[in-house]
Amino acid sequence: MGDRVTFQVLADSPQTLLVRAFRAPIEVVFDAGTIAEKLRQWYEPHVTHVIECYMHLEEGGSYRITMEDPDGNKYPAYGTVHNVKRPFHLELRMVLNEHGDQFVRQFRPHTSPLEHVPVEWYHEISFQQVEDETVMSLLTTYPIVEDRDVMIAMDGEVGWNESFERLDTLLATPQ
Repeated sequence: MGDRVTFQVLADSPQTLLVRAFRAPIEVVFDAGTIAEKLRQWYEPHVTHVIECYMHLEEGGSYRITMEDPDGNKYPAYGTVHNVKRPFHLELRMVLNEHGDQFVRQFRPHTSPLEHVPVEWYHEISFQQVEDETVMSLLTTYPIVEDRDVMIAMDGEVGWNESFERLDTLLATPQ
């Protein structure tokens, strides 16, 4: 599978599926995505950097990752951890309401009946060892199809791919 990425929009569903293979053992890839010191080294598109990161990896645990762009805009994502089955699976409820008004209004315009509904997504992340690679599947469920479509229009897949390039570098570095 190598460095190939598969991104699917699930028809008639408020979901997307991103599948990516990494050349590393399953435990190493899982830890890179769940240990804050490692996560902060790769979880960022090219134009941002992580300024805050913590994760309590247990049922109902909390996490928070804040990225900052070159203009000083901050993009915090936070939520709760669910269904941890190390190193095979975890689920994250992610709230993005603190990303700033410009970001939030793309999903919740003032004219929308959903204006006061939080911008939050649910990620189901699965890991599978396939020969010498770990295949990660990221199923994201949005509250409504329109949220999914806004994220696609914002090139959310591009941000993930940029972050995964950084993860490749981290995984290739001897620990």
